[in-house]
Amino acid sequence: MEIAGYYVALEGVSKFAIQTAAKAIMRGSLGHTFYPQPPELRLQCDEVMRPIREAEARDRREAEILKEQREEKRQRERSQSTWTPESRQRASAKWQAIKAQMQAEGAKDDAKRDQYDVSPEACMARLKAAAEANGHKFNIDNLKSAPSGSFKQVGRAA
Repeated sequence: MEIAGYYVALEGVSKFAIQTAAKAIMRGSLGHTFYPQPPELRLQCDEVMRPIREAEARDRREAEILKEQREEKRQRERSQSTWTPESRQRASAKWQAIKAQMQAEGAKDDAKRDQYDVSPEACMARLKAAAEANGHKFNIDNLKSAPSGSFKQVGRAA
């Protein structure tokens, strides 16, 4: 009956795993000097096979990814080869329309940015107007310099 337990415990285990586990057990990996019970021997074999199974799983995932990439490439090539001159012209016209819209939006943003006069006189006038709106008298000599160190933060959080 005892041999049957070993057969059941070692079902599906490779010869390499049994040999390696037996060597480890002979070197004292179990922590006791008795013969290993079937579950202990199976645990030792599973420990030997764990890195091999993980490598096999990685190889399967990699093969699956490569297969998907080949299939996607084949589909891209097939879809591009079926384009007619009319479909290419439609796609090109659609792209030109989108590009023109993006350029128009960029021009609007540039116009917004350019509406402010950045000359020193205009900046001083805006500072004076802001100070007067808050009930203060503007004096440039009372302005404090902002910290300029590379790790100093400017603003409310400083």
